[in-house]
Amino acid sequence: MLNPEVGDPAPTTTRIQIRRTWLLFGLAATILGFSVAPLLNDSLNRGNKDYTLWYYVGRAVSQGTEIYPKDGRVFPFMYPPSAAAMLALASQLGPRAFVLLLVVLNSLSWVVAIVLSVYLATGKWRWQRLTLYLVPSLAVVAYIHDTYLLGQPNLGLLACMLGAFACLNARRFHLAGSLVALAAAVKAFPFMAIAYLVYRRFWKATAAMLVALTLAMIALPMPFRGVQGAFEDVGTWTQGMVLRYDSGSIAQRPERGFGHKNQSIMALANRLLRAIPADGEAHDGWRVNVLSLDFATVNKIILASALVLGLLYIGLMPRKANRNRITSSLEYALLVLLILMFSPLSFNYFYVWLLYPLTLALHLGYEAPGRSAVRRVMLGSVVGSIGLLSLSLVESRTAAGYGNSFFAAVVLLVALGWRLGSEPGAESPIQILGRWIFGSAGQANTSARTSIPAPHRTTAVDPRESVSTNEAGVAHWEI
Repeated sequence: MLNPEVGDPAPTTTRIQIRRTWLLFGLAATILGFSVAPLLNDSLNRGNKDYTLWYYVGRAVSQGTEIYPKDGRVFPFMYPPSAAAMLALASQLGPRAFVLLLVVLNSLSWVVAIVLSVYLATGKWRWQRLTLYLVPSLAVVAYIHDTYLLGQPNLGLLACMLGAFACLNARRFHLAGSLVALAAAVKAFPFMAIAYLVYRRFWKATAAMLVALTLAMIALPMPFRGVQGAFEDVGTWTQGMVLRYDSGSIAQRPERGFGHKNQSIMALANRLLRAIPADGEAHDGWRVNVLSLDFATVNKIILASALVLGLLYIGLMPRKANRNRITSSLEYALLVLLILMFSPLSFNYFYVWLLYPLTLALHLGYEAPGRSAVRRVMLGSVVGSIGLLSLSLVESRTAAGYGNSFFAAVVLLVALGWRLGSEPGAESPIQILGRWIFGSAGQANTSARTSIPAPHRTTAVDPRESVSTNEAGVAHWEI
């Protein structure tokens, strides 16, 4: 017999099930809606953005044609030779099936990114708050739409990175490294994750990444380009894309490299601190600079910023023995944000990667006690980040010119970094330094202000997970 004081839980359960059904229906409808444009454009033989370029590059490579000019011309295709070889394989399906394949892969990547974001944030992939599945995607939905319209693989890259993080937690190091290699083979910038793998001494993952990436860059193109052609393509591409950076261009983007669409720290610093056009493609002389420094000085500022943020990131990381699910998830989110910010070319749609940091910040805010500093900072960072992204709805060019997507990432970086630094018992270098500087009394006061009460500790883990406990009683993985 039902206890009248408890009440009947059936209506609540039914409402939750209805909401979940609507969520799945909405996601499916959105995927179908976003898929219409590229599929329709292809069927009507209209301009189909990068889909058309990808197909013809694939056909050219499959015929052994050179796609990286050596005479100084701008590359018609700027992705690594490994990506060109993948397109060559996919182009064998024909133009219609080729476009359909890319759209399906993008849709699957979106779903996987949502599920893995929730899993990394909460430790479980289902039956979590519906807002964790919904709000982060809504925040970057305009950029998700761009990936469908343009044919860009950034959702797939995010899915690979999140899959790698999940594999690191599960101690499947070879698969983790291979997933990072796959992302870097498609679009080079995820290669920066190797710095994290090396620092955390994930040697098996690092070795797997290097081996898999070498095979993708050299061995995969060989059937199409031959041994000599494969090595020459890697050299030409590296020289023209990775090593090209001067006062007039980043990589192969002479008009767009420093423009408003590029939200990297390199582009933003140059257009804010140098008197250069903020939209080189428009040829209207529009500028957003607040200072007029020279190129060398701007580069010193960029390098100093990279050094400071890199050292802070390292300083916030807990000792290996003190890591737990939450600190690991925070490390991964900060890594995602730093890669976004320091990739030389980081156009607006790259910021679909904010999906994971937003999910984590939202979850940590929900789990923190009411009116606590953690709750205010986490939820405030979500609101602030979404607010900055929403400025594009008002005046997209101006907002992008001043780096609204970049600063949305900065807001999350500061908030999640603060949360990692305030994790009790982490024994991070910054915590140790603070204790040494301010003494045990000051450290105790700081802990009292920032600690999360035991009933609400977000470091709790699923009892089914394999964890151990250190001497301070902090659950951690032996990674």
